[in-house]
Amino acid sequence: MRSVAAGLSDVGRQRHHNEDRFILLPEFNVFVVADGMGGHQSGEVASRMAASSIAKYFRNECKPDVTVGQRLRAAVLEANAKIYARADDSRLHRGMGTTVVAGAYAPDDRTFFVAHAGDSRCYRLRGDELKQLTRDHSLISDALLERPDLTELDLKYLPKNVITRALGISPTVDVDLRAERVEPNDVFILCSDGLHGLISDEEIAFIVRDNAILTEACTRLVEAANANGGRDNITVVLVRIEPDDPPWAGRRANYARP
Repeated sequence: MRSVAAGLSDVGRQRHHNEDRFILLPEFNVFVVADGMGGHQSGEVASRMAASSIAKYFRNECKPDVTVGQRLRAAVLEANAKIYARADDSRLHRGMGTTVVAGAYAPDDRTFFVAHAGDSRCYRLRGDELKQLTRDHSLISDALLERPDLTELDLKYLPKNVITRALGISPTVDVDLRAERVEPNDVFILCSDGLHGLISDEEIAFIVRDNAILTEACTRLVEAANANGGRDNITVVLVRIEPDDPPWAGRRANYARP
């Protein structure tokens, strides 16, 4: 099976510049979404560095004894080191960072790997079922992990949008890595919180199911987030797993008999 992908990023309706970045590397089956933070365009620098560093790693590092998942995690860790070094060396960029969610498809193993740090997410749509594959690294999510019995009233006292993991904040970062066996027509959805924070999981699933062309699905998702306020930059990457048949495989020439 093969992967096909599309992505779209939008500034939203309330921000002046876009600190999100995404990258598609179809030659390596690698896909990245990064959501920068830091102010005065430092977040834009951090997210751009994350995307370009991961791309550079896959283009330059090829070790046959390393799995796709290990390479993906190593690429994210290297991006963290580069962003931290830049932030530590430059007063202008001090304190900058970025969330990241990166996916890599291994066709031989029929496995999709997801590495992430922060609250950018990866979902999998299989048929009618949408499943969130990542856990937000946020204050609220961490609190619920420790205390699942916390009520909505308890959670109201916790500050929202506080990220507990991101690239560039410290010399090392704990990167979560997950492996998912794929099935034909699975769609993996990588997105920043500008998307999943403004439209429900049900609406995400409906839009992706209702738009078979991935570029159109990306456009509809961004439009829905903007229609709900567009409070943040909005970025989405869709990756669909398809049978690895050439477009003409199902066609047969129909020659007329003389």
